[in-house]
Amino acid sequence: MNRLTMGVWGTLLAWMLVAPLQADEKLLTVRSPQAFDLALEQVQEVLKKHNFTVAHIQKCDGGLQDMGYTTDNYKIVFFGRLEEVRELSKTHPELVPLFPFKLAVYAEGKDTLFSVLNPAELAPLLNADKALAEQLVVWEQDFRAVLNDMQVVQVAHIH
Repeated sequence: MNRLTMGVWGTLLAWMLVAPLQADEKLLTVRSPQAFDLALEQVQEVLKKHNFTVAHIQKCDGGLQDMGYTTDNYKIVFFGRLEEVRELSKTHPELVPLFPFKLAVYAEGKDTLFSVLNPAELAPLLNADKALAEQLVVWEQDFRAVLNDMQVVQVAHIH
């Protein structure tokens, strides 16, 4: 990775940590009263329904506990659409660190939360051209649809 790309992503990380998260919706999050394991299974199905492929699920709670954080369950779901990733990696190589997308699934008491970076918020940082800015908004809408479906699934299982 070249220095410019590393600098851009380092700046992005710092910007995301300093900026108020919920105020500008830099992070899209929903809460579900579902049990963690059921919610993790269901989010994979919802992602598939939205034509995303789940590439990998990484367990993170052990590593977080080793650093002194107390967590119940914490996993990252890596997902994307292979053709989009291939095409945009060619035309916009600065996006490569963004792929695959990452959805955090974590327990908080009896609830399960889902959080994903809002890609539309990256447009100014990436100095996105019109086509890229439009794609970032499409992904935002897709991510919101996935999160909305998780709330609908949860309501269906409660009743």
